[in-house]
Amino acid sequence: MARIRLAEQGDAGLLTELRCAFLEEMGQHLPDGFADRLRYWIEDALGDGRLMAWLAEVDGRVAGSAAVNPYPHMPSQAYPNGVGWYVLNVYVRPGYRRKGVGDALLTTVASAAREQGVDMINLHATVSARALYERHGFAVSVDAMSMLLE
Repeated sequence: MARIRLAEQGDAGLLTELRCAFLEEMGQHLPDGFADRLRYWIEDALGDGRLMAWLAEVDGRVAGSAAVNPYPHMPSQAYPNGVGWYVLNVYVRPGYRRKGVGDALLTTVASAAREQGVDMINLHATVSARALYERHGFAVSVDAMSMLLE
């Protein structure tokens, strides 16, 4: 069974390692120096509340992580408290997949969101992870759009 704990600034190296592994699995080629920039960003973001993250440990080893960017949202019917979380980088190391680690991470994130009065949790899902998110109550949104600024 996975033990989930809230990450601290001292965990930035682990979170960086897991994020880089995720991005590389997604086919991204990470340029030289990327991991260092990412680590500094994670340290700063954990410190000022732009990022919250959890680590999953199995038998004393880090098996995976989940992170969220909290964001303000103009209050509406869907956002009565004006608070949302964007889930980033739910990642489980290959040797720990399909053993409940991802479920434990998502259960923890949802519980923390409810405790903090978050109105909605959003994410983008890979095709292979979609069933995991659907089991936790996520549904596909047909109205989302994005614009890449170059």
